[in-house]
Amino acid sequence: MGKITVVIADDHNLFRESVRKVLDMESDIEVIGEARDGQETIEVVERMSPQIVMLDIRMPKFDGIEVVNKLREKGVNCAFVIITALDGENQITRVSRAGIQGYVLKSSGLAELLTALRIVASGGRYVDPQIASKLLSSFSPHAEFKEKIETLTLKEKQILYWISHGLSSREVAKRMILSNKTVQNHMSQILKKLEVQEKGQAVALAWKWGLPEHAPSEIMDSAGE
Repeated sequence: MGKITVVIADDHNLFRESVRKVLDMESDIEVIGEARDGQETIEVVERMSPQIVMLDIRMPKFDGIEVVNKLREKGVNCAFVIITALDGENQITRVSRAGIQGYVLKSSGLAELLTALRIVASGGRYVDPQIASKLLSSFSPHAEFKEKIETLTLKEKQILYWISHGLSSREVAKRMILSNKTVQNHMSQILKKLEVQEKGQAVALAWKWGLPEHAPSEIMDSAGE
């Protein structure tokens, strides 16, 4: 298996250089590019085609989420790991909506970053434990949520399953052979039934319940996994 190729995008030179030195010490990771702002990130990623783009949310020209969206519009096939000091609910929700595969706080240790990169490189998703705790602290207990999720229809469970794996509404619509509007309507019903306001909260609850990792067999059968 080849090395995990990474581009580091952050407007702080010292941070980029420090992270690169650390990653260069790992035998299975190779940093193939760096960028200082959103526009440069897009150019470097298009030129270098990394497996993972590790980027901050706050950057000049385009922020991290905008970079992700623009690269996807261009059809760039890579995974994204946000590494940032921001852990506010609005930022967490934006990251979740964008379907970004990894989210790590700069205040976390090296082990968290390396774990995130390796999990994402293998096709998984990673959320920093500090962020997960913050998301879940205000949510209902496991048993209560299980009752709520059982009120979802099979199609709603399928949609929540795929959304929890980072697919956008359009990607879910294509996979399930539905219109984008139909998926959005179902998502509105999911939020209502789970008694949450944001898609990111529904995703956090789904992960807490284990839907993305241990989906009921009828969902897996219908979802084509």
